[in-house]
Amino acid sequence: YSINKDNSLLNCRIEGLNNNKPDLIIIDRYLKLKKKLRLFNSSIQRKIYIFTLSNNRKKISFFKKKKIKIINIKKLEDKKDFENLFKIIMKIGKGRVLIESGLVFLNQLFKYKLINNLYLFKSSKFLNSNGYNNQSINFIKKLKIKNKINVNLDNDILFKLEVM
Repeated sequence: YSINKDNSLLNCRIEGLNNNKPDLIIIDRYLKLKKKLRLFNSSIQRKIYIFTLSNNRKKISFFKKKKIKIINIKKLEDKKDFENLFKIIMKIGKGRVLIESGLVFLNQLFKYKLINNLYLFKSSKFLNSNGYNNQSINFIKKLKIKNKINVNLDNDILFKLEVM
């Protein structure tokens, strides 16, 4: 889980949106989030929702004390499960979702044709063996890059991809 390794605040670095602090929806099937992440101790006031399969009472109690909403899901294995997940997200008032994910989750969204727009962030850092995800990126290579988007990302690049 890169969130545990990065200890990120999950904030937006795109110029013009960097002052926008949207609510966060975290999908953590087995509730592996560390309790001491900066995200949970930040002074930034925004709602956090955690979707999980776990019934770990100790962690759930900790997150609830931090005013984090825990939403239990039964499973997340097939297209119907993903559709139900997005229906729940719609019910809590989130009509547009920006997903920052790893390749495993992204592959599932592609497989079930659940993506409308795809923006690919390309870091200027070459991760090599320092990268945490060893999934194949062949599906990304098959996509057509529509255009490069000029944003202030400190030499990083953002592309809009055409999803077929």
